[in-house]
Amino acid sequence: ACTTLLQPQPRRRRAQPLCVGKSLNRFPRHRCCHTMERQWPTVLATAVAGVVIAALGIYKSKKEAFGAEGNEAQWLVLVRHGDRHDYATPAWKERIQALGRYPRDPPLSTLGHRQARQLGAAAAATLGQRGGTVRVLSSPYLRCLQTITPLCDALDVPLELYPEIAEVLHHPRNVAPFAERFQYFPRLVDRADPYTGDDEETWPLGYLERMAATERSLTELLDAELGRGRSTVVLTSHAASVALVSRLLGVELTIDLKFAPCGAYVFARDGPGDPWRLLRSGESNAPYVTENAKTTYPWGYRPQYLEKWAETHGGQRYPRGA
Repeated sequence: ACTTLLQPQPRRRRAQPLCVGKSLNRFPRHRCCHTMERQWPTVLATAVAGVVIAALGIYKSKKEAFGAEGNEAQWLVLVRHGDRHDYATPAWKERIQALGRYPRDPPLSTLGHRQARQLGAAAAATLGQRGGTVRVLSSPYLRCLQTITPLCDALDVPLELYPEIAEVLHHPRNVAPFAERFQYFPRLVDRADPYTGDDEETWPLGYLERMAATERSLTELLDAELGRGRSTVVLTSHAASVALVSRLLGVELTIDLKFAPCGAYVFARDGPGDPWRLLRSGESNAPYVTENAKTTYPWGYRPQYLEKWAETHGGQRYPRGA
């Protein structure tokens, strides 16, 4: 037994470290190295392509979303309509007047419809990810209904008329009646127009007063929605409704506060009486809208409009005095 123990033992092979290529030890070393050298360009190209595809995916996801994030219980999304057909094609107004129809109620232009589809896709992606209920309200003007319809279709929700947010110098006779609208917008839900005057409202004073009243009635509607859990209310309107932004945020209305076509102001809060927090400004429609025209542009109040309010309200700047 002792002799057996003293006999030389067979040498054990040292374990080879794991590395790319070395696990194939049965192949000659030079062939493995040459194979790897030939593969490196392919590996590098694949890696670069992967990085590019990932970057494009991130860009695409950002482009197709609103760019607003927040976990608040309630969002209010104030949207402006897209590019106007009468601005893009001035001859339309004369022809529609000759036909005895509604010259103050133009449709979207071809570009406006593209903008509306881009807005709808971005809003649907963002609101779908947010969850909760979505309620869509709109000015009764055709361009607003056309702008927000792609979002309603994507989310499969009704489209409610909200005349309180109608265009400046509004009067119910400026737009088609509900029955005519419903024929082409089957999602539409009627709402009585609160304006009962014989003449159009004045501009800018009458409109600014209406925005103050709208902010109060809208707050009641939004408070009721809060009782149903997480909610988002989308309000589709016109450029001059940027005055409502100043009301909601409690800031002075200035010439710098603007509203882009298919722009979206996104506000958030957690409970009734809480101050609104601005998640996104509507002064730009980037990145989800990719094309704009010079005719329908980011609009803001002119100095003379703001001065007229101050002159008739003891020097107070809007929204003070309302």
